Amino acid sequence: MPRLREAILSVLKMVRASATELLETEPALFAPEPPRFFMVSPLADGADQVAAQVGLDLGFQLQAILPFGRSNYRSNLVDAEARARFDELLAKADCVLELPGEQGRQFEAYVMTGRATVAHCDVLIAIWDGLPPRGRGGTAEVVELAVARGTPVIHVPVDPARHSRLLWSAFDPVVLTQRDDPKAERALDPIQLRAMLKSLLIPPDDLQERRFLSIFAKERFRRFRTRIEYPLLLAAAGVARFDAKLIREADCAAAIEREWRGYRENCCDPNETTAALTLLEQAYSWSDRLATHFAQTYRSGHIFNFLLGGSAVCLGLSAFMYPAAKFEFALAEFVITLAIIVNTRVGLRNEWHRRWLDYRQLAERLRPMRSLKLLGLAAPDAPGSAANPVPRRWIDWYSAGVWRAMGCTAGPITSGGASRLAISIADHEIAPQVAYHHRNAQQIQRLDRRLERIAAFLFGVTLIVCIGVVIGLATTPDSVTRLNNWVTLISAGFPALGTAVFGIRFQGDFGGSAQRSHNTANALADIDTELRKDVTLSRAADLTEQAARRMLSDLDEWRLINQRLDLSAG
Repeated sequence: MPRLREAILSVLKMVRASATELLETEPALFAPEPPRFFMVSPLADGADQVAAQVGLDLGFQLQAILPFGRSNYRSNLVDAEARARFDELLAKADCVLELPGEQGRQFEAYVMTGRATVAHCDVLIAIWDGLPPRGRGGTAEVVELAVARGTPVIHVPVDPARHSRLLWSAFDPVVLTQRDDPKAERALDPIQLRAMLKSLLIPPDDLQERRFLSIFAKERFRRFRTRIEYPLLLAAAGVARFDAKLIREADCAAAIEREWRGYRENCCDPNETTAALTLLEQAYSWSDRLATHFAQTYRSGHIFNFLLGGSAVCLGLSAFMYPAAKFEFALAEFVITLAIIVNTRVGLRNEWHRRWLDYRQLAERLRPMRSLKLLGLAAPDAPGSAANPVPRRWIDWYSAGVWRAMGCTAGPITSGGASRLAISIADHEIAPQVAYHHRNAQQIQRLDRRLERIAAFLFGVTLIVCIGVVIGLATTPDSVTRLNNWVTLISAGFPALGTAVFGIRFQGDFGGSAQRSHNTANALADIDTELRKDVTLSRAADLTEQAARRMLSDLDEWRLINQRLDLSAG
């Protein structure tokens, strides 16, 4: 034990020194207070208790995860000395999560504990003999879980003749490497540790990503949203009623606050577990409101360009009908053309499109974290890929930072409590998303169909006029000559307006978006059904992780389609 204590002390000092040095290189990215370090531990007799005490001695805050209720777990400890240490450490813990393990199924309880530990840590320190798993719930199984989830592992070997090493799938980023592949390991030294921690704690080095992050940090809200072309289009098409709340920023913020208050009252308060959701709510509200603002601004900008472009053609043709007002028509056409150019340039310069996509992706990464955190075992997927779990985008780094800052879940979870918690999450996390996606799909489907009918009407009128002209030229040419200006306006102007309407449909990808929303709603509905089946905590965690994964998959597909459709594409 003395040798083990020294080894753990050396590792924790190295981690603390490397992380502190990294934070000092870019202080603007972090809070001005000194950095906080957390030790997440099951407090088992032996290495766990030694590591927890060493962490406390170094100023780490202790967060305990117990496989059973604290009294049951305490009774499993082999001797009075271990129980005394357990009591002392538990009293110093900032939070304690008690999992619903059963005494007759201890291995499953230890599996849950390992999963919860990995879910709440950035780096797993494994006191381990390096051998493959020899049963459920052992250290080797937890190491494999950590590597599979992209969590770095510091292996402190039991054998004093062996040196500590660092295991991480990102060391072999082509494929997901298991714990026994030498390509996935490095010697534990300050250089390798600092490189690994930099990937976790510091945003990507890409200058463009740093610029995007800087813009996000400087965002400010105005009192009103002035671009209302898109909600006006929805109202004009009879798809949605125009609501003044769409343009008042305070109303949007209040709606988010009401939804989160309802989530707390119905998901958190009836259950005994608690999580630090205030920071998450603030981060979500900020990014969601920004996403909504730029979505409305960008969509309105497109509608502005298309409709005014079609109107400019009609104005140009109208000069033939009223020669006396030719100057006025030309001036109006000039103003409209200039407005389209200015609108496009401002939108491109201010990156309405990119900011909408980024902030929507960030908000939808943050939203499910509240339910994942409440379950204790669940966690969002690592950024990047399983083989290379390193943030490549600033939004991945930011969301990972929010998850880290929330800390560990606290409170007891009983078997019955796990089932109630799963139903609460189904009611107040999954079901609202199912309803939203169904509602969204129906709304944009109606909009797509009505725009299609409007465009078809404009082209249909043009076709009728053209047929009438052909017949008129064959029978009464003089009548066609008298109506020539009107014929020109309709035969050239209506197709221009019809093309503008088709452009709005194409740019909005309403049909594709409706289909994706339907697919996502159906997938989430299946998860909602499963969560209501008196599930275990592990099953609830699996299902909630899958729901978050499904929502992000839909979002990634949406971004892939939309990222090239900026204002210049119109």
